[in-house]
Amino acid sequence: MTAQNIPGELPHTAPAPASQERLLSLRPYVREAQEGFRPTWQIKPRRLFDYLLVHLIEGSGVFTIDGTRYTASEGDLFWIPPDALHELRGDAPGTRLQYIHFDLIYDSARSHWSAHIPGGTTDLTAWPDLMHPPIDDPIIGNWCGKLEGYNSAQVAELLHRIILEYNRAQISTLPVAGGVLQLIGHLLGSRHNDSPLDARHVKAIENAMRHIQMHSNEQLNIETLARQHGLSPTHFRRLFREHYRQSPRDAHLAAKMRRAGDELIYSDLSISEIADRLGFTNVHNFSRAFRKAIGQPPTAYRAGRPVA
Repeated sequence: MTAQNIPGELPHTAPAPASQERLLSLRPYVREAQEGFRPTWQIKPRRLFDYLLVHLIEGSGVFTIDGTRYTASEGDLFWIPPDALHELRGDAPGTRLQYIHFDLIYDSARSHWSAHIPGGTTDLTAWPDLMHPPIDDPIIGNWCGKLEGYNSAQVAELLHRIILEYNRAQISTLPVAGGVLQLIGHLLGSRHNDSPLDARHVKAIENAMRHIQMHSNEQLNIETLARQHGLSPTHFRRLFREHYRQSPRDAHLAAKMRRAGDELIYSDLSISEIADRLGFTNVHNFSRAFRKAIGQPPTAYRAGRPVA
């Protein structure tokens, strides 16, 4: 029997073999996701059944993972695979960090357990059925310890979305799993040397992005921000758009909307109080901006309704 062309068929390029394997195998499942400030802290040596990803936003510490000791500082990202012995410490006065506990391959017979394994737990042999299986991937399967070559500001953004969505639903959902896949895709494909900017400009623009994200409730003065990073406003806008594919003002609005989402989920502030805290002149302007950015009004988002 002769194969017939599909009506309207056009040439279609299949993903590379490694990408095909990832599409077939990766099914992320998040069991805990948090972002916040911790005073001086320490987790004694332990092992986990699942993966742990930690992103240090502010502060410093010492992380020892699978026998390698790392001095952790702002912007560092650490990947801790299942059964890897690790000890983590955050220095005084404290650290602001993001972290997620997750499976890369969801299994309904294995994945439903709490992530709260205390420090000092180093022998997990009594629960072999809970241990996440090894990942047969030439890159992901070798990740352990401090990861390099990623864009810290974009990692912070992607993790923030995962954490916020997880805490809205209080369970791993398809949007949460999709966020983890997007983050892994970024880690696989992102390299600073892929940027059209030189290393000095990359550092300046990424520092500017961190400033925008940390001061989202303030008015954005591009001229002042550009001068703080040794650039003219025109040059700053061009470099920022080349690196992030958006304008500084768009990045500022996105950060403001993320802050709004945090307040709606994690605080008891009224909609008017949130609007005022974020610098909007009135609640109607805030609601209009939030609906345009998120796809639903603040009241619906706070109620946990799915985004259409």
